[in-house]
Amino acid sequence: MDSNEFHKWLIESFGEEGGKMAWEQFSSLPDSIKDELLSQSHLPSPSEMRKIYSAFQAAGQEGQEDKGAVNQPLITQMALKTAEEKHFKNTISALQFDRLSQATSSANLWLDSASSTLPLPEKTKILTPRQWTEGSVKAWTSLVTPMAQAMQEAATKYFMQLGNWDYEIFAGGIPLPGINADRQSVIRSVVKTNFAIQLGSAIGEMSILTLASFDYGVRTVGGKAGALIAENLDAFAQDTQLPKEEVYAFYALREMAYARLYNSAPWIEGQICTLVYKYSRDMDLGNYDTTPDFSSVDFMNPSGLSNLVNLSTFKTKDTEEQKKAKESLQRLLTLVESWVDCVTWRAGSAFIPHISELREMMRRRRAEGEMTGKVLAKLMGLGLDPKYLREMCAKWDKLSGNVEERDKLWSHPRLLSKVDGKKEEEGDNGNDWDLDFTNLFKD
Repeated sequence: MDSNEFHKWLIESFGEEGGKMAWEQFSSLPDSIKDELLSQSHLPSPSEMRKIYSAFQAAGQEGQEDKGAVNQPLITQMALKTAEEKHFKNTISALQFDRLSQATSSANLWLDSASSTLPLPEKTKILTPRQWTEGSVKAWTSLVTPMAQAMQEAATKYFMQLGNWDYEIFAGGIPLPGINADRQSVIRSVVKTNFAIQLGSAIGEMSILTLASFDYGVRTVGGKAGALIAENLDAFAQDTQLPKEEVYAFYALREMAYARLYNSAPWIEGQICTLVYKYSRDMDLGNYDTTPDFSSVDFMNPSGLSNLVNLSTFKTKDTEEQKKAKESLQRLLTLVESWVDCVTWRAGSAFIPHISELREMMRRRRAEGEMTGKVLAKLMGLGLDPKYLREMCAKWDKLSGNVEERDKLWSHPRLLSKVDGKKEEEGDNGNDWDLDFTNLFKD
């Protein structure tokens, strides 16, 4: 490409005025850099370059006003975009609604004999995958906001310490006319954008797997009584070749069990959020196992912007405090899931002929990582141990001779040591929370 062709490309990318400014900046560069730019085998199309230009203009604006650590509109946009690639019907027939509503009513009756927890006055919602995707963004965003803030601060500190780059590298050395954002504002904007893209994509990927609101151990959508995802349940029943009514009944039982437990022991959800916060506050990208390979980034490709700060490349070492927080979170989620498994089995055995097969399929999904939730798995490396889950299920089952005494163990976190033998550390009493999450999951 000669200088005239490059001049024309700048005009097409930035318009007459912007192209002129970019050309003046280009002309002032050292000859070695100008030659390198002109020797490129390809340049982004003008339309792609305009997208990059807009992103950096937004970065300059964000530097002037604080919009928080999480870009929720972008998360929603990315989640829906990813979900829609799955080609959902996103409809609920009258028959689906009636059968699922009946399944939840029956589940509440069956649970009365298997648990002392009380039924909720609310009704479980019946949703489409799109409704779950849209609704769950708020819950996931609220849950991971402390982590987003920590990542933003850690990444900004890390890149600022590099000290040998400028924002122009994001466009492959091409001058961006009129961009006045300082380096720190640009880094924050890029990290914030990438966090939103990664979180939104993870939620979108989960939309095809999610069968009920409490699938991941937290209430993602639907209010206190949770929700069932009609289309996904039908697809699951078809894949497993099990009667649809039994699939409905099994997952309605699980959802009702979760809802009853979390309503009777509201400290659980607050503690989950607190542990995520505790994990986040010690995050430091300077404490990395491997240095990100910036040499592999194609800065002439718009996707290079995303690759530059792909948080998964920063394989950070957990501090001792982070390890404790993650272990405590895994323990709590395991105890909850194993209790739900035990109660579902006891409540449904007499009514669901294929409950053993459904239970085993649930365990397989969990072992394969589907039930952990891509959000926490990606951000914290969180996973539940199938063997440990089975052990806890057996222990809850042994305690089920006296259902009321078993369920009273949820009245205080320290009582759970009677199940797994692990004592809470001093100060971790479930009420000494760092943040107030009272309204976190309210619709």
